[in-house]
Amino acid sequence: MAQPQAADNASQLDIRPLTGALGCEIFGVDLANLDETTWTAIYQAFLDYSVVVFRDQELDEKSFQQLGLRFGKLEEEPFVPNKTDTPGVYYFKGAGGTKKLSSQNLGWHMDHSYQKNPSLGAMLYALDVPRTGGDTLFSSHYVSYEYLSEPMKAFLADKIAIHDVLQYGIDSGHFAIAKVAALEGLVKMREKFPQVEHPLICTHPETGRKMLYINKAWATAIKGLNPRESKAILTMLKEHSLDDRFQCRVRWYNKSVLIWDNRCVQHSPNVDYEEPRSMLRVAMHSDWIPS
Repeated sequence: MAQPQAADNASQLDIRPLTGALGCEIFGVDLANLDETTWTAIYQAFLDYSVVVFRDQELDEKSFQQLGLRFGKLEEEPFVPNKTDTPGVYYFKGAGGTKKLSSQNLGWHMDHSYQKNPSLGAMLYALDVPRTGGDTLFSSHYVSYEYLSEPMKAFLADKIAIHDVLQYGIDSGHFAIAKVAALEGLVKMREKFPQVEHPLICTHPETGRKMLYINKAWATAIKGLNPRESKAILTMLKEHSLDDRFQCRVRWYNKSVLIWDNRCVQHSPNVDYEEPRSMLRVAMHSDWIPS
């Protein structure tokens, strides 16, 4: 398996890989007080490993925002309702108990691929997390591409996937379409979020690595194929992209910071917990159009 290779300017950091596919923890860093050399090394590790975890960080809303702004512009979140008083920073909350959490069980996805410019990445800061459960899983687009057969890579080279947040909402049961008000809401959402098209094989704009650009949640069809063909190939690709060999798992503790490169991973937040869960969240904007 191709393993992430840390660049020279990241060698000063205490970097500990999570798996052979992706992910690392970085120790000995104070994210609230970064010099430019340390920040450059952290950003390189972000590109090398796609998922980066820090422990025991002392951050408030403002310092968390400032960390996000190092990546660039922060995004407004269309489906995260709990804004803080700090622009771009949101509360990310989960109430305890399986029934209360059922509507939040989004499963595997990458953020905002139903838009022309999906997010560059996202950050979470754990304020108060359950003693057990609630891990976040990630799967690498890079490695899932590398494990495709050469004939499949050739077949997918010019294929376009349609990404549709509404279709996923209907299929998953997140929208109660039996109610007229819900249907009217879907019409408004369609006006705001039309279907978008992204290639199934993309090249990361910074690393230059090829990847299988698939989203289990919102990739709903392959352009130009009939429905039966499209469903069969998408089902295979979604299953393939989440192979255990392509994954890492992040365990949560209070004061942990998690940063991921949304351009080259899918993630899944486990809802196997019963205690309240509170985090801060920011999403970083990218002008990149997948290609």
